Amino acid sequence: MNNFKVLDLDALLHNLSHFKEKKICAMLKANAYGHGIKEIVTQIAPHVCAFGVVDIEEGKEIRKICDKSVLVCSKVFDFKACKKYGLEVMIENEDDARACVKSGLLDGMHLKINCGMNRFGNSSPLSLKMLNGYLLEKDIKLKSIYTHFPRTATKHQVRSCYKKFEELKKEITQSPLVSFGGSEIYNYNLKYDILRLGLGLYGYGAPSLLPVMKINSTVLKVFYAHKGEYIGYGKNFRVSKDGLFAVVGMGYADGLRRNLSGKTTVSINSRKYKIVGNICMDCFFVEADEKVAVGDEVCVMDNAETHAKILKTIPYEILTGFNNMRGKTILVKKN
Repeated sequence: MNNFKVLDLDALLHNLSHFKEKKICAMLKANAYGHGIKEIVTQIAPHVCAFGVVDIEEGKEIRKICDKSVLVCSKVFDFKACKKYGLEVMIENEDDARACVKSGLLDGMHLKINCGMNRFGNSSPLSLKMLNGYLLEKDIKLKSIYTHFPRTATKHQVRSCYKKFEELKKEITQSPLVSFGGSEIYNYNLKYDILRLGLGLYGYGAPSLLPVMKINSTVLKVFYAHKGEYIGYGKNFRVSKDGLFAVVGMGYADGLRRNLSGKTTVSINSRKYKIVGNICMDCFFVEADEKVAVGDEVCVMDNAETHAKILKTIPYEILTGFNNMRGKTILVKKN
């Protein structure tokens, strides 16, 4: 398949520079939000203090590339594997801390506070007091205390969550680094040391950020269809007048959502062409003209916001949807 993820390395570094006032823990969940762990780590390792992942397997991938700190931000059960691969872990309570000690993970614990997300983290003052007592008993120093803000749309929402975080943090008598997640948090005057940077790294969340990834494919066939003919599965699209159409070699198996059928355009030779008919597993159709030829490059997506708005979803879902795209990754750097 002649499909390509095109990563703009200038845009990637530009996005990092936007948050230069903070130490950065770059989030690489879901294969770096669909961009590719290896490609992203290789480029930004000198510019960040740590990486965040969702599981041990992602952490192992980073360990093949660099020795920067790696935090597994989700629930961990195999603490011995974390010790083996030099991964740091999220803890929620005393049981987690005891499991870390048993596995020899004495200096890689990050305590997560739940300030309203109710996903992971501790929101019980009593449980935190018990954990604090154990940490004191074993003379364990936390690597950080962190949280993930569930609501960042307004200053009031952020302040409410921040207040809860500060109140719960008081139950821990030591003062490790504080880490917050979310590009939007950067816009609020909060006291913290490390920004866990996710979507903003990849170009979304602020007007000054630049999308890093484009999704390109190739024209496989150009054909002539007569008025009244149907194109693709079912009767979703009937030709209204004789004309040229093209087959492009990408489908929903690659991450191009089927419910975009007939709702968006692609770019061929800097011209826009509408997708018609139902998107297939391995290809889709566009209305074409004499300027379209077999082998032409097709820009399927250059900004995840475009597809997200059409589908009434978020850029995260669009980007990670291309995780299993069949094709190559091309790194582009002009400066």
